[in-house]
Amino acid sequence: MPPFNLTDPTLLAVELGYTMIVVFLCFMIYYKTREIYDLTKYEGIKYFRITFLFFGLAFLFRFMSIFAILMEMTFDLDLSMYLFRILPLVLNGYFSTMAILSLTYSIIWKELQIKHMLIISNAIALLISGVEFFSRSSVLLILAQTVLLIFTIILTIYFYNRSRKISQLFILYVLFFVFWIVNLFALGPRFLPFEVHIVFQIISIAVIGIIYLKVARWT
Repeated sequence: MPPFNLTDPTLLAVELGYTMIVVFLCFMIYYKTREIYDLTKYEGIKYFRITFLFFGLAFLFRFMSIFAILMEMTFDLDLSMYLFRILPLVLNGYFSTMAILSLTYSIIWKELQIKHMLIISNAIALLISGVEFFSRSSVLLILAQTVLLIFTIILTIYFYNRSRKISQLFILYVLFFVFWIVNLFALGPRFLPFEVHIVFQIISIAVIGIIYLKVARWT
């Protein structure tokens, strides 16, 4: 997810509210799927749950970064740039990358069981977030995550074509992809009018809200 770059306190407050809603829904999806995983021990559900845990943490650190900027502007504070801005955004990149990798493995685990998957995922996420930190550029992060997401979409289509079965998880995957793509427009560079970004944020919240409702009914 790309970093935040607005300077208007009102717009920052709107972004803060949007981020809080997404964090809440991600953690609720993680919580709601606990019971069904405890009953089934299904690996796909395990990594699907972890996806939303990591994604919620990514947005949580984004929330911290936005909140720090808002506090600086509102109360004329001089907070540490590394501690309150750069570090949360690097952690945002790390956890959002972990979310994509977890989603990918939740799709392929039956066909390709990888030992020490969490260790490998951590290494990849640390590498990508490290590049973001030293380059001070979100473009590389966006490109890396886009490649991972495209790879995941291709895998999802491939396994669907093999099974020809639309499962509940498959529907949730599709909704998650829609959410992620819309979210890139909602949080991306501000070349569009703010009102358009508001529309994308509303769509983004609606999509993740549908995911939550489906998970709640499913459990």
